Amino acid sequence: MGFSTSAVVVIFTASLLYMATIYYPLVERSYSRVLEAEKDLNELRYEKLNTKIVITDTENTGSDLNVTVYNNGSITLNSSRLNVIHNGTLINSSLFEVSKQGVWTPKNFINVTINVTINVTINGVNGGRVKIITENGAADYS
Repeated sequence: MGFSTSAVVVIFTASLLYMATIYYPLVERSYSRVLEAEKDLNELRYEKLNTKIVITDTENTGSDLNVTVYNNGSITLNSSRLNVIHNGTLINSSLFEVSKQGVWTPKNFINVTINVTINVTINGVNGGRVKIITENGAADYS
């Protein structure tokens, strides 16, 4: 009975070591993915906290609505990745133009021209509600 107990202990120890060699790489890979996702989340939070935009002017020219937007944050934005919502409807990117496509540095203005006919007057301005949203979620509306 003493030999069989020793054999069982050896077999269990060997099987535990074998399972650990299979389990460790899986845990390590999962943990590295979690760390990478946490790093990406922190970068996104940093960018969102340091991104501020302000709509400074809206002007209706009849068939177009011109919106002037100021980058008041410290993050350089991509102006070609803006989303525009007009009166609660997401505007297709083919229906609006941005004056400076590409790099939108801090402390600079861009003009967004929305090519739609507008018949709504709110706050004395003919044009309705417009919301400009950056690629990382910072937004302003007028």
